Amino acid sequence: MESWECIEKTTDYIEKNLDKEITINCLADIANLSPFYFQKLFKRVVSKTAMEYVKLRRLAKVSEELKINKKDNIIDICFKYGFENHETFSRCFKDAYGLTPSEYRANPVLLSHFLKPEIFLQYNIIDEDVPIVTDGIVLEITRHFLNKPKYFAGYTVEVTHKSPSIDPLEDIWNKVHAIKANIEQCMPEGNEIGISLNIGESEKLKYFAGVETREKIEDDKMETYTLIDRRYIICKFEAENFYTLITETINKVYQYMHLWITKKKINVEHTAIELYYGSSPDRTYMELWIPIIE
Repeated sequence: MESWECIEKTTDYIEKNLDKEITINCLADIANLSPFYFQKLFKRVVSKTAMEYVKLRRLAKVSEELKINKKDNIIDICFKYGFENHETFSRCFKDAYGLTPSEYRANPVLLSHFLKPEIFLQYNIIDEDVPIVTDGIVLEITRHFLNKPKYFAGYTVEVTHKSPSIDPLEDIWNKVHAIKANIEQCMPEGNEIGISLNIGESEKLKYFAGVETREKIEDDKMETYTLIDRRYIICKFEAENFYTLITETINKVYQYMHLWITKKKINVEHTAIELYYGSSPDRTYMELWIPIIE
């Protein structure tokens, strides 16, 4: 068994037992390692200590429950996931997300969590045009030449990288959805686009969110983006539901594509284009397009 597989076994165990007591000795036994070596290996693979990781994953589960469970007290929910008292829990929650549990429960905004890592993808470079299924994700990478430009209208926002925290892109997507029905040139199938325009170039991220139009529109109140005819690397992927698709899955895909492109030594632009097909809240498929420099 590879060393990363030992850590994957423990992250799988943690995910299934977040509402139970979890100790270093228990995790080390599952990994079949000494507690000392397990902790060193876990931090190297996951970039967090094991118990810090457990805390962050518990906070993610608590936030999900606070959003859907309105009948139980906050203190009962925090005890359920192993927090010793309400004060400790509230401090940890605010440190992670910038707001208190009661503030979040009153206004459940989209949060950016520390995710369960896709360790298999960190250590395996898949071939092109060969789909794989791993931990609820269906993923395939291919190359494509776009013969005809695609046009989009929307808005750009500049945000600071913070993770985990409140998702900074929720407001701009709400703005796009609010005006979508009023755009006469909007494509009938309602395809949408999100573009990270300066990946890795600064602490601030420029992000464009918009809807596909039949042609480039002229509107002083909106911005436009053209997906030009050229060659792209495309990562096609699916998830179990739309919420998972736009939170956990897309973040894992971004991390994996950075690794995949680096290992393949492909020269690409610092731009990532998220294509969402259709506008149904039940959609579970999307694509990440990355322009190739030739």
